[in-house]
Amino acid sequence: MADLNSSAVNSFIETVTNGAGEAASAFARTFDTTITIQPGEGGEFQSDVLSPKLTGKGLAMLLMVGGQGIAILIPESTGLIPEWCNHPDATGKSKLSTFAQEWGMNLVPEDFFPEDFQAAVIQNLMQGLEQSQPAWESASLELLIGKPDGSSVSIYMIWPLMEPNQLLLEQSQTTETTLPEPPTFNNNKPNLIGDGVPELSSFSGTNFETPSFDNLQGKHRSVDDLPGFSRSVLKIKIPVAAVLARAQKSIKTILELGVGSVIQFDKSCDDFLEVEVGQSVTVATAEAVKVGDKFGFRIHSILLPEERFRKVEVRHEGDYRIKRDSPQIIGKAPIQSLDKH
Repeated sequence: MADLNSSAVNSFIETVTNGAGEAASAFARTFDTTITIQPGEGGEFQSDVLSPKLTGKGLAMLLMVGGQGIAILIPESTGLIPEWCNHPDATGKSKLSTFAQEWGMNLVPEDFFPEDFQAAVIQNLMQGLEQSQPAWESASLELLIGKPDGSSVSIYMIWPLMEPNQLLLEQSQTTETTLPEPPTFNNNKPNLIGDGVPELSSFSGTNFETPSFDNLQGKHRSVDDLPGFSRSVLKIKIPVAAVLARAQKSIKTILELGVGSVIQFDKSCDDFLEVEVGQSVTVATAEAVKVGDKFGFRIHSILLPEERFRKVEVRHEGDYRIKRDSPQIIGKAPIQSLDKH
């Protein structure tokens, strides 16, 4: 396998040339704008040359390859980024993630096929790039984007990033920290419950306010806000499968199958596929698509959690009670002699 550094520039240029059409189609589906893509100049990454072009707000896509990263940076000055990207809702975030995935699959050589895809608008592309620490042998490739009005703008691919998770983090800025007020008692003597434990209703102050789920919904939450153990769970890989169709056949029919046998399904060729995770749970419906020379599927609809899982039956008290009049055997049952019969 080739190394992810400046020696792979020619491989990136070839891949961009071959995948430009599919990548342009993905851009049109995401941003409703028709563009053309072609590779420009590529070579060793030079911070002083790219700094004036990348200083400022823009869309950053992060493609993870092992422990390293590939960045695709689209400056806001290009006019390619619509306003909704600045504050995307759940659907918008999904669109950006899918867009980054499609560009990674079409513009990155197969030797460096990305394992994870992220995309977000950050306030300063160059600062984010510096935070992610490009390696000393890192490379950059200019992508020339043709706009509908006939003009051309440039976006950039940079690789490898040694601290890729730092690319999309909010840039450091001075913020005023406000400490919560200490709790106070409503009365001179708080109400006591149990063994002298103060009752919570006897206190006032922000320390004892329990946030509800509704209050949290309006606040921005990202993966980085989760506890460490939760982020570890999100890294677990589970199988994802596209189910074309299902049918039940008798064992006799299955044993009679041979080369050239045709099995008919009660499903049209135009019907959506079912997307399963964990080999059992259907989470979405999708349509089959071609991604370069590979097969993939595009999500059409997502099933809500209550539609994916079956509720566990609640047993009433006493259902598991052992009948005391029934004999219980602990260990091996005694063997009775046949001579007694």
